[in-house]
Amino acid sequence: MPGHKRRAGFMQDPYSFDITEIDGFDNLHHATGVLAAAQQAAADLYHSSETHFLVNGSTAGVLAAITASVPPGGLLLMARNSHRSAWNAAGLLDITAEYLYPVPKDDINGPVRPEDLEDVLRRFSEAPVPDHGKEKKLPSAVFLTSPTYDGVISDVRAIAETAHRYGVILIVDEAHGAHFGMHPAFPPSSVTLGADIVIHSLHKTLPALTQTALLHVNGDLVDRRKLRRMLSVFQTSSPSYVLMASIDSCIRLLSENGDMLFHEYVRRLTHFREHAVFPQIRLLKTDDPSRILLQPENMTAARLYELLRDRFHLQPEMLSPSYVLLLSSVPDDEEGFTRLLQALTELNDMPGSLQPVDNADLLRQAVLFQDRPRVRCSVFRALHAEQKTAVFREASGLVSAEYLYLYPPGVPLLVPGEEITPSVIRRTDALLQAGYELQGTDDFTLRTIRTVSCPADSFR
Repeated sequence: MPGHKRRAGFMQDPYSFDITEIDGFDNLHHATGVLAAAQQAAADLYHSSETHFLVNGSTAGVLAAITASVPPGGLLLMARNSHRSAWNAAGLLDITAEYLYPVPKDDINGPVRPEDLEDVLRRFSEAPVPDHGKEKKLPSAVFLTSPTYDGVISDVRAIAETAHRYGVILIVDEAHGAHFGMHPAFPPSSVTLGADIVIHSLHKTLPALTQTALLHVNGDLVDRRKLRRMLSVFQTSSPSYVLMASIDSCIRLLSENGDMLFHEYVRRLTHFREHAVFPQIRLLKTDDPSRILLQPENMTAARLYELLRDRFHLQPEMLSPSYVLLLSSVPDDEEGFTRLLQALTELNDMPGSLQPVDNADLLRQAVLFQDRPRVRCSVFRALHAEQKTAVFREASGLVSAEYLYLYPPGVPLLVPGEEITPSVIRRTDALLQAGYELQGTDDFTLRTIRTVSCPADSFR
């Protein structure tokens, strides 16, 4: 990222675009003129009933979508591999988060299955009414990440049908799929598969400036008035016209030339994949062909990452314990794919130098969600209760008051309110020893972590 790859630009002097809500230039929070027309053009491109520009990134869209769809103290069903912004939304309104778990495949988190959602929704639907006149808590929304950072998609159509049978809103964080539906080589967008709210990060996979995103709305389940109000809460009251001009430029480019641009892009991608067949460096296949996942056999993933960056001046997007992720997009030209092929050819021919990696299994498990964490209290309560500092390696059995995550992709390994287990400590140690940087805690060294005391009956 960003998807423009610093070459597909439309503005030479950003200062000339940096205006404010002067006459004739509309107001994003009260759009009736040029911005309303620009947002309608985006809705037409993505086949959405209503589309909103986001200048605070997909994070603002996630916060607005969840707070508009789930009441304070309500219940949200969310994929455990969601971005931390979803937990931040839950933490704002004391929302209870019930987890849906992706099915691991090899070393990658796989999809969320519709049948798993059905089981959870049925369980809540059939649960007895609580005693003492308490109201039965039912889910208000489902929050799903599709595609994942690695390009794995869930069956959004089936999940939407399942959610709607129970009257539940489906929110899809499709931040990494803004290019979906633009060509048959890519999956269709969740906007056309029945999702009620879909969030796109234009800057991740399309030629638009960093921090630009879209939020799409369809159907009748979403309170659109409330959603618009939440968008005005989570977005600046002085939205950047530079960013909005970038969004509008990207939408115009795709509307007018998208077929040609994506035809050529897919041709380059196809040529690369046909020729990137190496005995020592395997291309992992996911649902999004724009993702290039390289799993080396003759060296560690960390070594491959370093060589691509330092020797061949190709900056990968992310390092996983067993593979390297690169993101391609429309502006990646013939020269870029040729350079990558030449680099991989040379790296494949390197003599085997693979040394056993300490804690290799722990490292792989660290980014998967096979362990089911015990949620002891809501994020809100963990964040606002009295906190104490504990030595992290001695914190087993305590309840975390902090997040712990790798960035990218920003999916928490530990969430406030979850119990710190020996497994979490072991896997975190393995990541630190392997040189990964973990974020989210006040203590950047992770020698200590903030904890809270949650009574046994404090949750649900």
